[in-house]
Amino acid sequence: MLRIIPFEVRKLLEQPMILLFFIASLLLNTIYIATAGLDQSYLDYVQETKEKSGSFITSEFREKLSNQSASRQQQRLLTETAELENIFQGYSTEALGQEIINFYQIQGSVTEKMKRKYEKLTPIVHELAEEQAALEMGAAGETMSVFTFIRNRLFHAILGESLIFALLLGLYGSTSERLTKTDVLVMTSKTGRKTQVSKYAASFILTFLFYGAMVLLTFGIFNYIHPIGTLWQTSMSTQFHVNIYFPQLLEIPFIPWQPMTLLNYTILSIVLGGLLVIFCHGFNFLVGLWTDQLFRGFIVFIVIYVVFLGLEQIINQMGWWNLHSLLMWHPISLWKVQGYWFTEMGPYATIPWQESIAMVINIFLLGIGGILTSKFYATKEVK
Repeated sequence: MLRIIPFEVRKLLEQPMILLFFIASLLLNTIYIATAGLDQSYLDYVQETKEKSGSFITSEFREKLSNQSASRQQQRLLTETAELENIFQGYSTEALGQEIINFYQIQGSVTEKMKRKYEKLTPIVHELAEEQAALEMGAAGETMSVFTFIRNRLFHAILGESLIFALLLGLYGSTSERLTKTDVLVMTSKTGRKTQVSKYAASFILTFLFYGAMVLLTFGIFNYIHPIGTLWQTSMSTQFHVNIYFPQLLEIPFIPWQPMTLLNYTILSIVLGGLLVIFCHGFNFLVGLWTDQLFRGFIVFIVIYVVFLGLEQIINQMGWWNLHSLLMWHPISLWKVQGYWFTEMGPYATIPWQESIAMVINIFLLGIGGILTSKFYATKEVK
């Protein structure tokens, strides 16, 4: 079947919508970057200042900064770094856990799980305190804007586009013979049915190439329009950057499960996002095999998505926290809380690294689903 894969890839590439979707997504991301509203002149000034005065906010840093030539940007930076301290020194994760529990009115057995989770966060906070991560200057007052744009908006857009592409290509890959009315000719023999393995491989390759190209090109364009230089090496836990939970507004320090720079965090997000794309493609390929029609498979996916959202709303309204904690292991939930990945995740996780563990489990379950589907498909009647 390996020799068939290049032909299947070529067949997919002959579909004009694939190239059009790629161009449209890249164009949309470029416009998004160009209109981000980041103060590039201030970002450049802060980077120049860091080279002269250092990356950590200390009394020596302030002295060097005050001796520089006066300007509006210098005054802004002096103001933004005037009264800062190592917030992780003596910081209580137990108190943070209790704040989350009280704020969201978490009840039942989930309360104890939350308390244990935040107890496990204590060594990380001690490490951040020793590294003085909170005193890293980053981009000062622009840090939150840059970090939030990269992790919550730009990468979220890339991931959303890639998931849509994975959804459509997964469905199309498994139903293309039905669309061209060649399914009776191809799928009535064992050999013909085995071509679905090649179709899966071909659509998987294109899906992953789309994701990889979108990541590289979009971040390349971002770094060209907004070169942030050393900001990539800034700790995610600088006190200029906080975690904000919605719809209720709650701001807490940004505490990942291990100290990370912006670059580390972005790379890890890309890797986990790649697993989510793999799952979405594989799941919808299987849906296509079961429904035997692209449109019907798409409707099935939409129904699952809508039912899931409705169930989530009901659970949240009723305060069923045990069900809520189970719901957070679902791939749709993982995508929705992407902006909190690798952190304590507030009410959206009960154990450390839950989003990563959940994604691995979902990939494993997808593999089981693939085995069961192959047994069904081997004896399925072609109509």
